[in-house]
Amino acid sequence: MTETDLVVKVVEAIANVDGVDQEELDPLYTYIDPGMLENLSGPEKGEWSFTFQYAAHQVTITQDEQIFVDGELYTSSKVTR
Repeated sequence: MTETDLVVKVVEAIANVDGVDQEELDPLYTYIDPGMLENLSGPEKGEWSFTFQYAAHQVTITQDEQIFVDGELYTSSKVTR
């Protein structure tokens, strides 16, 4: 996944949980510097996770670029429950 893809996937995941179009969301930069997320992409070794708050949601990204919103895994335009 490229750096920009990770940012897009995070926004998609949040929009999916809220049941809205991405354009209806507050800009991601209102809650976190998107550059922080871009820096997470890459060939880092070891296990890690990064968690931040977006509005009423807790978003977690793992070293293998899995995205969790409020503890639920986001996969290909849906959140698995």
